Amino acid sequence: MTEDSLLQEVAPRLRAGIHASLPRSRGEDDVELLQDGLTIALHLLHRAEARNKAVSSGNVAYYTLKHLRAGRRSTGYRKNDPLHPAAQLKGCRVYSLHEPVPTDTGEDLTLSDVLASPADDPSVAAGRRLDWAHLLHQLDEVTKAVLRALAEGTELTRLVPSLKLSRSALQTRKEQLAALIRECLGEDILRQVQEPPRWHHHLEAVRERLACRWARQAA
Repeated sequence: MTEDSLLQEVAPRLRAGIHASLPRSRGEDDVELLQDGLTIALHLLHRAEARNKAVSSGNVAYYTLKHLRAGRRSTGYRKNDPLHPAAQLKGCRVYSLHEPVPTDTGEDLTLSDVLASPADDPSVAAGRRLDWAHLLHQLDEVTKAVLRALAEGTELTRLVPSLKLSRSALQTRKEQLAALIRECLGEDILRQVQEPPRWHHHLEAVRERLACRWARQAA
């Protein structure tokens, strides 16, 4: 009796109500909504039978359409999930990270460019500070001056008057500093400080793939 009621009496009402006035999120069609509605109607009928309540097909279709109109589906009702119809009907929208963002300068930027931070991860930055603190503790004042000059991009010859050392002596201190850095921080420290964060690799790969696709289409 329940199957006959669903197929012959509830389903036509749901089909008409869905087609006429039911709001829907992007990607939903009438067939999917009808399937969801029939599942919800079946649950309503089972609950009514379990309580020994008599309900008409019109009432079942009416409350099923109210559930669908509010965004409820047979899988549940979740407004905190941006992909769920209930959230999308409330105005939630999913944006692609490759969606263009307008700028005053006319520069072509995507949402990933705006949200992505070029700074190091906080844990990486904290680890580097600890490593450098341990290294600086082992340096004398002359070597620290050489290190500051290298960090600022200053020529070592400018340190000759203040440190009263020759250019060759400062070059020796520079080579000793490089050896100490490799010993304390690893042989690949130069590669580590120059490479971008690993999560940048995925964005770059996607951009290169899109650029290749556009180049093939233009050709």
